[in-house]
Amino acid sequence: MPEGLLLHPLVALRAELGLTGEEYLDLLDDVHYALGYGRMAKSRQKISRWENGVHAPDDNARYAMARLHGIPPEAVVELGWPTFLLLAFPDDRAILDSPWTLAGTVTAVAAAARGGSMMDRRGFLIASGAALAGLAVSWSEALAEPAAASPALPAGQVLANTPLSPGLLNTLEQRLDDLRRLDDVLGGARLRRTALAEYELLKDLAENTGQHGPLEHRLLSLLSEAARMCGWLHFDVGHQAVAQRYYVTSMRASASANDPQVGANTLAFMAIQVYSEGNPQDAVGLVRTAQDATMRRTTPRVKAMLHARAARALSKTGAATACFNALDSARTEYARGPHDDDPSWSYWLNEGEIEMLAGSSALDLKDPRRALTHFERARQAQYAVDGYVRDNVLYLTRTALAHLQLGDLDAACATATDAFRQNVALNSSRPSDALDGLREELGVHRDVRAVREFLLLSA
Repeated sequence: MPEGLLLHPLVALRAELGLTGEEYLDLLDDVHYALGYGRMAKSRQKISRWENGVHAPDDNARYAMARLHGIPPEAVVELGWPTFLLLAFPDDRAILDSPWTLAGTVTAVAAAARGGSMMDRRGFLIASGAALAGLAVSWSEALAEPAAASPALPAGQVLANTPLSPGLLNTLEQRLDDLRRLDDVLGGARLRRTALAEYELLKDLAENTGQHGPLEHRLLSLLSEAARMCGWLHFDVGHQAVAQRYYVTSMRASASANDPQVGANTLAFMAIQVYSEGNPQDAVGLVRTAQDATMRRTTPRVKAMLHARAARALSKTGAATACFNALDSARTEYARGPHDDDPSWSYWLNEGEIEMLAGSSALDLKDPRRALTHFERARQAQYAVDGYVRDNVLYLTRTALAHLQLGDLDAACATATDAFRQNVALNSSRPSDALDGLREELGVHRDVRAVREFLLLSA
């Protein structure tokens, strides 16, 4: 199947079975009958209407689907339509349902690697709503009881005794830091294979260690961050299901490492995906869980990052007061200064980034004038354009949109032109999608010379 996204779990299931809609309905009808529900009313449009959201199958049809795909019947009610179908994907089930133990982490880590190919045929999240909140709660509970949550692996799962040393772990950590900084400039499409290779290396080391101790926990923390990066890089190119598999795996590894900080960072990145592709209120819940878990176990810089991420999620819900309060909290925590224990992955947060996030939040809250004020403050704070090319293109595009909403077409087009020229060297779907959206909004003003010139340049 060519690379691309499908929009519904049932589409993906049919694709894996190689069945047309009519063939699938015939198969489902047989199961429906075998369960004692009688024969189903058939029509050529039935399956397509289910997949397009026009209609939903009745309870009997859902239980027949569960039987057909080996899904526990109780999941039909607990998860609802169509979420229960996600349990039909074996690797997803291992990631979602494995126990929050060290053995469960190893199972999930291996499953993410099996399912983490360069292709993602699904355009949905593997967990949302109550299921997503449940994962966050399980992560928090596993951190609260690390001894019970993370027993040693069974002897049969220890493949070899790989010697770990501080020097080896320092080298592995530096490789991840280099990869993070490359991502700031190059984007997800170019770096996914490199990130997957780093993940595989750390996965193999973790599988071969299979025990607890300071070095092993540090290794699991690095594995958590590698999984987080794989999730981020797949999200950056629009591969939502693969991204979320890696995010959940990262949470599991952080819990086994008893490292709330690296897990909280993953929850913050998951929140970006959820408020972009799902329900923003779910994203708020993820960040709140991260904040609760790290309240007394992290540095001011990480607290500032979480407040800023909460603000972005809140802006998507329309909660203006809560959003601006969260941004004030981010500024307050950041002003406390750096700390010797700041995680290496927190380097990106600075005064300019907080103001850029504030500008984006104001734009979501339909206040373009306030957005421009924050974007300008970010520039005055010497926002590092050269080091963050992708993010700068995004912020330039949002600045152009704010000018457009205020009716300043010349400023909008000048800024949009700058964004387009910087984006040429990138290979990231998010800035490109943002520019496409801006082009569409500018299109109604094509009678204006500046707009015509930009549309021609960016065509």
